[in-house]
Amino acid sequence: MRVFRNFTTVLSLIALLALAAMSSGCEYAKKVIAKDKLNQGAILYNQGRTKEAQVFFKEAIESYDQFPNGWLFYGATLVKDYRSLAGDDRTRVANEALEAYKKALSLASSNCKLRENAISYIATIYEDLDKTEDWRTWRLQLADGDCATKDMKATTYYTVGVKYWDCSYQETTRYADKAIQDPFHYRNMDYPAALPDKQKAEACVVKGLEYVEKALQEDPEYVDALFYKGLLYRERQKMTKDQAEWKKLNDMAEKISKEASELQKKKEAAAAEKAKQEEAQPKG
Repeated sequence: MRVFRNFTTVLSLIALLALAAMSSGCEYAKKVIAKDKLNQGAILYNQGRTKEAQVFFKEAIESYDQFPNGWLFYGATLVKDYRSLAGDDRTRVANEALEAYKKALSLASSNCKLRENAISYIATIYEDLDKTEDWRTWRLQLADGDCATKDMKATTYYTVGVKYWDCSYQETTRYADKAIQDPFHYRNMDYPAALPDKQKAEACVVKGLEYVEKALQEDPEYVDALFYKGLLYRERQKMTKDQAEWKKLNDMAEKISKEASELQKKKEAAAAEKAKQEEAQPKG
């Protein structure tokens, strides 16, 4: 009886090992098939044959759904799709693209390049859908974590700051007096019906300056951020009725603009000198 029990145990172990081997082989085969589909799809995508590429990318993730690149590539084709659509169809396909990139992000682990790619696309899709809060939330993720370089942080904060500037600009422009040539003249937004718009614009200026300053903390020579700092003071100037305060803001904006222009010239001169020195180097 003991021999039989031992023999049965051995048979069970062999069966389990065989099943594991079969399972492992099946998993490996799925990976190989998925990689082949991804490669074929990439060739077609690079040839501009997006629809055909999409079929291969979809088949790849259906074969093996653990490759983050498969979801990134499939998402890219969906982005091209929804940008040619309108209405509910556009929203539906855009949401499919969002899910694809979020899946890619969940599989990216510590791969910074994959994470940046997925997060950037997710933010872009929300921007295309006019979901500014969602865009901002995801965009700011690029400035978080171990993957965030100083340059990435500066660019992210600058981009968010510019969006806040645009928020204010859209409001103040609607109240511009076309008879006045000065582009920074006072906008009458102080009557009851206009106050909500003014409050929105003022809040956007505050947040815009906050993020532009963050960008400049990461890169003090970020010329574009400096220019937009001046433009945000211009927005505040447009909403200021008191002449003395309006003049103060005007002078501050001009000072910042001058600093930005001088910094731009300095950087252009340095770049020209570097190019000149490289040109003078002996060719090997």
